[in-house]
Amino acid sequence: MEPNIWQEKFNIRSYEVDCRGRLSIVSIFNFMQEAASKHADALGLSIQQLLSENYTWLLSRLKIKIHTYPAWTDQLSVRTWPSGTRSLFAMRDFDLKDQNEHSVAAAVSAWLVIDTQKRRPVRIGSFVNRLNPVKGDHILPAELNKLPLQRDYEHQRKFRVRRRDLDINQHVNNASYVEWVVENIPATVHDNFVLTELEINFLAEAFLDNHVIARCQAQGPGHAVFHHHLLREEDGQELSRANTVWQPLA
Repeated sequence: MEPNIWQEKFNIRSYEVDCRGRLSIVSIFNFMQEAASKHADALGLSIQQLLSENYTWLLSRLKIKIHTYPAWTDQLSVRTWPSGTRSLFAMRDFDLKDQNEHSVAAAVSAWLVIDTQKRRPVRIGSFVNRLNPVKGDHILPAELNKLPLQRDYEHQRKFRVRRRDLDINQHVNNASYVEWVVENIPATVHDNFVLTELEINFLAEAFLDNHVIARCQAQGPGHAVFHHHLLREEDGQELSRANTVWQPLA
């Protein structure tokens, strides 16, 4: 294993797959979070360690391309590494492979360090020095710019934040945002297409018992691309923007 590249292996369990028996997108996000958290802990920069200094990590942007979905009892290997900086962001890449070393997915992500007292991002130079980023190109050619707001929508659903949606920072875990984005896709798309790409911006926090409105709009022929945004019903605060790409089932 190359220096400063972390590898975590997961045996896919029955409750981590969807109704077709494939690994769910939410489980993929949870696996990536677990690997990143383990690596940050080994580097002395876990959320728990940063909280003792009145800081915490916050995932701001992520893009993932999914090549195939493993099934129940398959093994998934998640490799992750710090991959440099961009403005206030610490970048982290992910490479997911199955037990035969076939590519499952690749992702690029951008993280902020937040001052927990001021609730504002801080400069990350001193933190990145401790991360010792791996030099080289990102695993995906992703700019990770802020996605444009799409105000039009065809589909809308409402969700209430449950206690199970909260993470150690006491706000909604990013995997729940992803779940709400995908859950709002029409059933006909889920029945006939498979998710192959997702790009998401996490813009604001949601908390216990908030009501989250998920909206999406199909773009292009065949309903293969959707633009999404999540809003907090109580005050209209925008929580997230996302784009998803879907391909017909083989």
